[in-house]
Amino acid sequence: MSDAPVPQVEQGWSSGYDRTLFRFLARRVPSRRVSLAGAGPVASITFDDVPESAARMGAPLLERKGLRGTFYVAAAWCGLQDQYWRVASRSQVRAVAEAGHEIGCHTARHVNVQSLSPRDLARECDRSRALLGEICGADPRHFCYPFGDVGLAQKRYLARRFVTCRSIYEHPNLGRVDPALLGAVGLFDATYRRERLLALVRQTVAARGWLILYTHDVSPDPTRIGTSPRLLEETLAVLADHGVPVLTLTDAARHHGLEPG
Repeated sequence: MSDAPVPQVEQGWSSGYDRTLFRFLARRVPSRRVSLAGAGPVASITFDDVPESAARMGAPLLERKGLRGTFYVAAAWCGLQDQYWRVASRSQVRAVAEAGHEIGCHTARHVNVQSLSPRDLARECDRSRALLGEICGADPRHFCYPFGDVGLAQKRYLARRFVTCRSIYEHPNLGRVDPALLGAVGLFDATYRRERLLALVRQTVAARGWLILYTHDVSPDPTRIGTSPRLLEETLAVLADHGVPVLTLTDAARHHGLEPG
């Protein structure tokens, strides 16, 4: 990785009236509506930013169960230290991909997409695609909004480019969904309640829906937005007990008819 300084980009949740309005419109105006068509429920385990602990502990834990996850990588940040953790290195991301996990796009530099024009967002995604191609040969078809922030114009562009775009709006995906703004539920030790997880899983089973869970670091002492191996094991056990298979975003999208097989 180059030692050249990384250009500053907008970080964090957007503020201001215009950003709030465009975020509201992104939630209310669907890119399209698609009915989930799978014969049964599915779940996906996803990792945002991909701290090195997610690659070192999260991926192998899934593998031991015969499962695979989706790792949303901000490729220009590989190997860098941020506020909470060191981001997985290029070699770690490559190893995750070679183990059969899916690599998704999280922009190249973990940019708040509301701060980008559609043209600049296209360049950011092009750079991400080029970097991930260099690192592990990936050409991501699934996107995750950094910080969970999204505007209407940016969502419309990303809806044309990716099969799905994942938010942090906390709900399972049931019935008719907007593939450019899929819901996801945070899996964090700091806020975990078993009763809530059971309710979400049962709701997903009843509606034959798609429950996407997301986290960041995986550690015995995780950050407030991370998961312990114990909690990840417990979550997988709950899903297995309810007969909910764990699939990558690509396989779950195919199961529900969002992407051709």
